[in-house]
Amino acid sequence: MRFIAGIAALIIGGLALAQQDKWCGTDQILQQLKAQYPDFEQRMHQGMTNAANGEGALPKSTIYLPVVVHIIHDNGIGNISDQQVLDALMILNTDYNRQNSDATATRNTPTAPFAPQAGMMDVKFRLAQIDPDGNCTNGIIRVNAPGLTYNADDACKYAVNGGSDQWPMDKYINIWVVNSIAGGGTGIILGYAYLPYFPNGANYGILIRHDSFGTIETASTADGRTLTHEMGHLLGLQHIFDAGWNGSTGCHTDDCNQAGDYCCDTPPQQQSYWGCQTALNSCAEVPLNDTYGFDAVDQIENYMSYNACQNMFSLDQVGIMSQNFIDINFMAAMITPANIIATGVNNPQILCKSDFDASKTSMCPGDSVLFNDRSFHNQNSWSWSVTPGIQGTDWDFCAGTTSTTQNPSIRFYTPGSYTIALTVSDGNNSATEVKNAFITVLPSAQALPFWEGFESITDLSTAPFWTINNPGGNNGFEIEPGAACTGNQSTRLLNFNEAGNNVDELISSSVDLSSIPSTGTVTLSFRYAYHKRNLSNDEWLKVYISKNCGDDWVQRRTIHGDILSPFVATSQWTPSFPSDWVTVHMTNITSDYFVENFRFKFRFEGNNGNNFFIDDINIYPGAPSDELVLGITDEFGLAELSLYPNPAENEANVRFTLPSATRLSVDVCDLSGKVISHSTINGAEGINIVTIPLTNLASGTYQLRISDGVGGKVVPLVVR
Repeated sequence: MRFIAGIAALIIGGLALAQQDKWCGTDQILQQLKAQYPDFEQRMHQGMTNAANGEGALPKSTIYLPVVVHIIHDNGIGNISDQQVLDALMILNTDYNRQNSDATATRNTPTAPFAPQAGMMDVKFRLAQIDPDGNCTNGIIRVNAPGLTYNADDACKYAVNGGSDQWPMDKYINIWVVNSIAGGGTGIILGYAYLPYFPNGANYGILIRHDSFGTIETASTADGRTLTHEMGHLLGLQHIFDAGWNGSTGCHTDDCNQAGDYCCDTPPQQQSYWGCQTALNSCAEVPLNDTYGFDAVDQIENYMSYNACQNMFSLDQVGIMSQNFIDINFMAAMITPANIIATGVNNPQILCKSDFDASKTSMCPGDSVLFNDRSFHNQNSWSWSVTPGIQGTDWDFCAGTTSTTQNPSIRFYTPGSYTIALTVSDGNNSATEVKNAFITVLPSAQALPFWEGFESITDLSTAPFWTINNPGGNNGFEIEPGAACTGNQSTRLLNFNEAGNNVDELISSSVDLSSIPSTGTVTLSFRYAYHKRNLSNDEWLKVYISKNCGDDWVQRRTIHGDILSPFVATSQWTPSFPSDWVTVHMTNITSDYFVENFRFKFRFEGNNGNNFFIDDINIYPGAPSDELVLGITDEFGLAELSLYPNPAENEANVRFTLPSATRLSVDVCDLSGKVISHSTINGAEGINIVTIPLTNLASGTYQLRISDGVGGKVVPLVVR
């Protein structure tokens, strides 16, 4: 199970948490844990009390903490540099050792006597140089997982989902860096961390946005202290506001060693505040055993607040974090001399590995790719090679780079697979990394009309036109010779018995749409077959399109839940009848996508459901007509007509069943009968789903008309 024992949600602005409580996940998650574990509150309170009242002494003055940073990115978006990682750790070390330049801003006034109570941790956070298997590392793991880096949660911490597994928490501090974090309301969650008391396990670590990690390059925060705050949670600290596990929250008069944030030198704060209000005094109450003995103002300087002028931990906070390295077994193991040796954090940095990645590994002929040297450590010369092919004919260095550039750009002209090798040296040592078939240059674009029935493919993984993305490493799309809508074969995803949050993609090469005039239309149609495993399944089919050979993708179709299929099969299911197949017609491919390197992909998001099949993928120019559709009658073989959503905003979907294949007109008309938009589709026998784009329509009521030229049906359509 995945637990969140302490989430820190930070937001840039000047509002109190009371105004933003719908987005902050801390209270909600803690309440869930309290409901899940009857003794959760008591155990949390006991852990905090032990840490606050301990009198142990660490065996050495300096604590060395091995760190591993897992970067979860989207094809390079969010794949921050080594330099940004080092910058984030530099800020962390500066703050925890009270070497920050703004330490002098800590107040020491009659109402805010905080400077004498400011503490320093005497800790060094260092990237690991030896991994759990004993191999050399730079402490930075990079994983390309587009489906996990946006609205991220603990799913990105598991390789089975396509993410990156936690390194043992009794040996390493784990930090996952993502593009955005799941949340709700109007706020933006910048990071969250687990507390070390209870429960903890494979999720223990910090999850943080890349734009809040450090202060350089992609980081957008001014001081980079989101990580300082989150590390405080990870080492055992609560917020200075609204904390406490003995019933006290916010303002209180209880024993400060056993209530609030369990720190007697951080005056109680009623709730979270932003800004830097030096006169802020949200609580008049003075806790028992309070360090100051009077109503001191709020400690807006504290790193465990949300205030904009953070510059200190208190002595009691440092005491709690230090005590946890004595009391909590896995934290104590992390700082032992044996683990410092095992993780290599104090080893000299000597070249031990050549490595690299690329801005993309799949591209169209004529595209270029940027290669990034990820070797470690202290390399100062580089030699790149590309095989097979002839330089200047099949590929070439570009943008002023050469084979000895650290991060070269290479343009590829000829379709095929290319092996890339990098040899690095520090002057005394050298290392080589070879990545076979690392770059794939897709076939030249196929012309219209395009059809794929999978009839001539024996192995989908080696089919030149198709790319399979299977981040979980389990079942991916494959050829199914025993089931098809037409012909003998289709492509199948064995989704039955697969774990939840399972993502698979089937990605096309290029199709040339450049011959379609800007005033024309194009239809992408396909057939799918699917049954649920149980009534509660809510699995998703999403269709994306790209106008730049896959550098960027835009989602244009979403089908899920009962719309994907209302039918249930509790055992492994395979389609047997034509009526098992649903035909989807997409007419919302706009003229921006009438390019030579148009691509599309199918993304199936499984959740322990049943098998999924695709067949008969078509792309063809539409056949629009300016003729008004008049004399529509209801004498038509179209059945089970439904329109959703209705009212609609950007697009609507119409689902219907045909007794046989029929060419249809689909029109949106105003109430006078004038055709506002028109498209023609090749309706298939069985269930069909057609997407109707509405972005150019004003709000109001319209008629949706479907006709075969003889008869048809009309349903009202409301546009918001």
